[in-house]
Amino acid sequence: MYGTYREACNELTRIQATRCDERAMPTVGQLYEARYLPWLERKYEGSESSTPNSYKRAWDSVCARRWADVPIDQIKPLEVQGWLDGMAYGNAHWALVVMRRTLDFAVNLDQIPANPFRRKYEMPRKSSEHQKNVYTLRQAEAMLGRVEGLPYEAAYILAAFGGCRTGESLAVRVEDVREIEAGGVRFAVASITKQAGNMNGEVVGRTKNAQSAREAIIPEPYYDALLRVRDQRAADGLKWLCMMGASQMGKAAAGAMWRKLGGIPFANLRNSWRTIAQFEWGVGYDTLELLMGHKLPGVTGQHYLRPSTEQLAEDFAAAYVKKQAHLG
Repeated sequence: MYGTYREACNELTRIQATRCDERAMPTVGQLYEARYLPWLERKYEGSESSTPNSYKRAWDSVCARRWADVPIDQIKPLEVQGWLDGMAYGNAHWALVVMRRTLDFAVNLDQIPANPFRRKYEMPRKSSEHQKNVYTLRQAEAMLGRVEGLPYEAAYILAAFGGCRTGESLAVRVEDVREIEAGGVRFAVASITKQAGNMNGEVVGRTKNAQSAREAIIPEPYYDALLRVRDQRAADGLKWLCMMGASQMGKAAAGAMWRKLGGIPFANLRNSWRTIAQFEWGVGYDTLELLMGHKLPGVTGQHYLRPSTEQLAEDFAAAYVKKQAHLG
């Protein structure tokens, strides 16, 4: 019972407002925080994959500012297309994945009949400029002089003269590099067991796949540059070959610095190495496949062929010396 008519009216208003709030659709941001984010963290719990961080960055930098406050039943496909049109392809790809998976929860909960982000949209075009370009040996050598002393110098050497992926080349420690001699050729050997993420200090404790864990070899004369960086980092008491301030260098910082020099994408240095090693150094296909961390085909490649780094270096050296002698 209520003491006065006014009190009764006030209580009725409060109850109606509460029920309206209960019926109101959640916003995209509320759905993301309540459903998608916990699911993402559970899915990758115990994993060292950088994928969940990529999704979180996509939400924070691209999705949230446009959709966080929008009720989930008020998303118009035309607005989604306009949103995608204003982005680079990479941002659009990651952002659309996050939005699709977030709104899937609303469909599963019968909050909306269909996921508006699951429609077919026209994606921004990928940039094709320099996409497939590679360096010749002469160009790679010229660039080696330009990157000397830069924070990612070691990563450049490991990618352009050792065939490492971008993340792999940035995640090599001082203690991971050693020297060997095989077939009369001196090599720097780098243990590849992890990869850098986008952010400085973000290291994934495993490679892209199991066979990618390997040792990369850098032949003379390029090995000298890598050993110089290693020895300088050791003298400075630093852990990583590629440093940004006090942290291991991430792909975003390395990419930003690399782009200031122009030329090909950093990722294409691995393609350059493969082309140089096969056609300018004369190294055999199987040896290069194994040095790249690829599996050879067939039962032998899958189960039996397990050459050591020294055996691969011997095979590499035989072709390398022969080619150098042929070129005079």
